[in-house]
Amino acid sequence: MVVKYDLDRFHDHPSPLVRFVESRRVDTIFRLLEARASHRVLEVGCGAGHLLARLPAGRAVGMDLAESLLARTRTRLGARAALAQGDAVALPFASDAFDRVYCSEVLEHLVDPRAAVAEIARVLRPGGVAVLSVPNEALINRAKAMLRGLGIWRLVMRGSDYEMPERMDDEWHLHTFDLPAFRALVPPTLTVTRVVGVPTGGLAVRWVMRCEARA
Repeated sequence: MVVKYDLDRFHDHPSPLVRFVESRRVDTIFRLLEARASHRVLEVGCGAGHLLARLPAGRAVGMDLAESLLARTRTRLGARAALAQGDAVALPFASDAFDRVYCSEVLEHLVDPRAAVAEIARVLRPGGVAVLSVPNEALINRAKAMLRGLGIWRLVMRGSDYEMPERMDDEWHLHTFDLPAFRALVPPTLTVTRVVGVPTGGLAVRWVMRCEARA
């Protein structure tokens, strides 16, 4: 997946529509995260470090399974973030180690996303905040089919050399989430305090959820 779908090309996507949605996703994550300078902040599935590079405050820690992506993160961020290689379902950190944790567009790729969220809850200190995001794949698939049916898909994606699957539930997306299924991932040790649709609640192609760790 890392080879087939290049993250640099995705984050610098030539389509204004894609750039708008992804910018809103990142802005929403950090607005809900409310990280402060004193906070230790973990990104689970940091990829090539695009979001870590935009983290507005906090002591950044990035974790990913792919060493090739961590190497790109090191090049991008230098000493601005501590990095660790590991699996989202068995985070290589002590319990209560972080004030803030976020995990964006990762859970749909995991064999056991519920276990990953449980691990996020474990490493989050009491009173800490976790922010999660997943794609609304049913809506995205309908939108893609409609644009292709109208013959304007190439216009919307003009200039793009980034290969996108015809449907979101391709070979790399192991799960699809509607909003109830997304909320059902959250363990009892976390309380959902807010869910935001991106770019808007009425046209949510991404769900972003804020959770607080119970004291």
